[in-house]
Amino acid sequence: MACLLKPPSKDGKGCVVFTTPERDHIIGDSGAVRDLITRLRDRFLIGLHHNWHDHDFRYDSLYDFSMAGEGDLIERNGKEFPYIPLDACNFAPSWFSQGQSAEPFWDVLFVGRAVAFKGIPEFLLAIRTVYDMGKQPRVLFICPTPDKVVLPGISDLRSHFESLFTVEERQRVTLLTIGWDYPFPLDLESLSHFYRHARVFVHPAPEERRCRTAAYAWATGIPVVSNSVVASILPLEFHREPFLFAAEDSSEMPKAILRALETKTKDDEWPRVASCFSAGESARRLDTNLTQVSDGTLSPKPINPSGLDIRLGRHHSLSTGGNRLPTPLASFCEFLLTNSDEMLESISLMPDPEVGIEQALQIGASEVPAQRNRNHSLAHQIFPMISRLIGRN
Repeated sequence: MACLLKPPSKDGKGCVVFTTPERDHIIGDSGAVRDLITRLRDRFLIGLHHNWHDHDFRYDSLYDFSMAGEGDLIERNGKEFPYIPLDACNFAPSWFSQGQSAEPFWDVLFVGRAVAFKGIPEFLLAIRTVYDMGKQPRVLFICPTPDKVVLPGISDLRSHFESLFTVEERQRVTLLTIGWDYPFPLDLESLSHFYRHARVFVHPAPEERRCRTAAYAWATGIPVVSNSVVASILPLEFHREPFLFAAEDSSEMPKAILRALETKTKDDEWPRVASCFSAGESARRLDTNLTQVSDGTLSPKPINPSGLDIRLGRHHSLSTGGNRLPTPLASFCEFLLTNSDEMLESISLMPDPEVGIEQALQIGASEVPAQRNRNHSLAHQIFPMISRLIGRN
């Protein structure tokens, strides 16, 4: 969704970032919304978060910069464009921390939604092959499931899984399907428990260049088995063992998994790898990049890193469940246009600023005149109410 990354101030512009689905399905279809974003440029840098790689990217000067992984964007006409090599994957919350890793219980962990591009058939076949090789690692596959599961070559995921593994093998290979609150059925603190008790993370997606769940593994300090495409968000200097066990083809995955399990992951460079996915460290790097993009017009107000691993990639009025907010994108933009710097700073300090804007709109804040003295008073009235509504003391 559109993300209030930084509030404006008397000393410079704020920053708001939109997603590529919003660009394609809302902004591109509505001249009125595009006009609102154009008006925002007086007080905000406008960013574009690419939720998927694009090797036929068309640069649009409406956006001051793009956010994506290294090599994810190729401009179709060869134009240069402002680019920041960070995205939602870099902002893992502190629960995914190398320092909090515990004694591993699961040998192999895979977290992936039941959608076609995640490589689920390849993963199950790789584990089957590992067992056929005489090894019996303890495996946990956490699989959030939408209402309709459509996977290549699999008509029923549970039946397919049970046909691959015997009852005895399923004592050590667990398929945990979760059918509620899709796509985020577990809060991130709970999810981090599984990472901190795992040895190796496997991400078998053949084409997904950036993956939040793999980023959580690097943040936690556990190696990832994947192809180098999945690792596009990992700096190239770390595209090596013990950080990345490359399986460029699914047939290579079983041996890569075993190699990762047999390798001691202790390495003095792990803190550097983990810092690439730390919310706090990434917020500081992003601030530096934004300063360069803005040519000195950026507000010195700090970025609130809270929830950016989710907030940067979700959408207004698109997607489903925790990956969307129902607020129309036009209403979000109008809120930014009609409220004071002080009000927006108060909102930006909340654990989830976009939820704060949603709550403010519901209680009528968007209808208040734009004069700054009136809005400053409004901030003192509304901020405590919004804070109570979303649980901030």
